Amino acid sequence: MHEDFQDQNFWEVAWVRHIETYLSAPPRCGYWLRARFPLQGLRVLEIAGGSCRDSRVLADGGVYAVGSDFDKKTLDYLHQRFNGSALLLQREDASAFSFQDGEFDLSFHNGFWVLFGDPARMAQLLREQVRVTRRTVVAVVHNANNPRLVELFERQSAKDAIYDIHFLSRRDLAQIGELAGLDSCQIRFEKFGGPADVLYALPWVFKRWARWIVPHLYRLQPWSVTERVAMVVDL
Repeated sequence: MHEDFQDQNFWEVAWVRHIETYLSAPPRCGYWLRARFPLQGLRVLEIAGGSCRDSRVLADGGVYAVGSDFDKKTLDYLHQRFNGSALLLQREDASAFSFQDGEFDLSFHNGFWVLFGDPARMAQLLREQVRVTRRTVVAVVHNANNPRLVELFERQSAKDAIYDIHFLSRRDLAQIGELAGLDSCQIRFEKFGGPADVLYALPWVFKRWARWIVPHLYRLQPWSVTERVAMVVDL
């Protein structure tokens, strides 16, 4: 894991290179959340959202959603870039939110914990996420049981530090949940990302169909080719 990940200046520079690429990609996690959970009428928080593309697709689809990140420069850019979007943007420190206890029905982050190598640190972040959430906590991480993906990121990290991340397994996540004081019966794991995502490249007339079917196809993939692990906590 790259030591500069804890430096806000690193992200301000990194996002200059990467944010448009992220914004042009399908908001896969947003599609998955919309297919997996009944979100209408709920309050949803995206944590460490970066591009906040996933919370944006939810908000623009009628869900009350807040996209948060600690990098003000990125949030200012998104506010200007998507002026008129229904998404609310807010600068937040994920270790100490300004939100009230249970202010959101569902909270999620995608690729946040992979920036940390210390299970105790991730457990602390999980406890704070639980504090502001009433119903469902979702943490999506890169899958340590996908050897090809691990190898790919190792190669890419030699050229770009943003790929120097910490992969996590379901066992790792279970231990983090235990450290955070959660009961194992509250936690389950779901598959996210993988070969099924190729359907997002279909011609535009099939886009709506792909957005519905791909999140359901993830479940049929073996873990060895699944891109990420979604830890779902029922509160």
